[in-house]
Amino acid sequence: MLKLRSLAVGYRNARGVVLSDIDLSAAPGDFICILGRNGAGKSTLMRTIAGLQASLGGGASLDGDDVASMRPAARARRIAVVLTEQQFNPGLRVDDVIALARQPFTGWQGRLADIDRAAIADAVGITGIEPFLRRFFSDLSDGERQRVMIARSLAQTPHLMVLDEMTAFLDLPSRVEIMALLRSQAREKGRIVLLSSHDLDLSLQLSDSVWLLDGEGGFSVDTPDALSRSGAIGRAFDTDAIRFSPADGRFKIGTSGPA
Repeated sequence: MLKLRSLAVGYRNARGVVLSDIDLSAAPGDFICILGRNGAGKSTLMRTIAGLQASLGGGASLDGDDVASMRPAARARRIAVVLTEQQFNPGLRVDDVIALARQPFTGWQGRLADIDRAAIADAVGITGIEPFLRRFFSDLSDGERQRVMIARSLAQTPHLMVLDEMTAFLDLPSRVEIMALLRSQAREKGRIVLLSSHDLDLSLQLSDSVWLLDGEGGFSVDTPDALSRSGAIGRAFDTDAIRFSPADGRFKIGTSGPA
């Protein structure tokens, strides 16, 4: 169980608090999409939940343990994090990148046991990246790198997956495939998956629940259908150019001025 208790996230500088007074929980098997416009605080929230950034108040706990108090190795055994920035040594092959996911489990010698190899093989098979296992990570396309990073996070066998814009560089069929894969992994393995995305229509179709940031410090949590019918989606995203239709459950190109 992931629990956020009076959580406030932001920066100890002029930017200050971005979101505050967040109290909610997520259960094993939940596939959650975090939605909001650029600058609303999605990445800040995710980094704080993952223990990569200090909170400004309150905290996040996983299975009863405070995330911020966990040692890095212990946290890495339970939380897989994939952020938009992906920095690896240019000399690493894809199979090396994925094997690094097991480092928290292998000790200082880094020797892979059978359980580690099984986790890696399972992740590779699920994501379908066998064709480029021996290629250098730096030689891959953006979309291929995204698949590798998702495979790496699955090989980590985490309780919680925190994925920031993981489908940004994928074509539409691949986005559908990857989001459906992550949802099935959440349900089959009992993992909590938090995914931020700008793919609004797809997120509303596939997520179990949505954490919606309105860009003004507001935070709403509900099912996609409930948030759509309440008008919250429209209030967060509507502009003169695009409007959310609660009746159709999708965005439509709008026009300014009289029809």
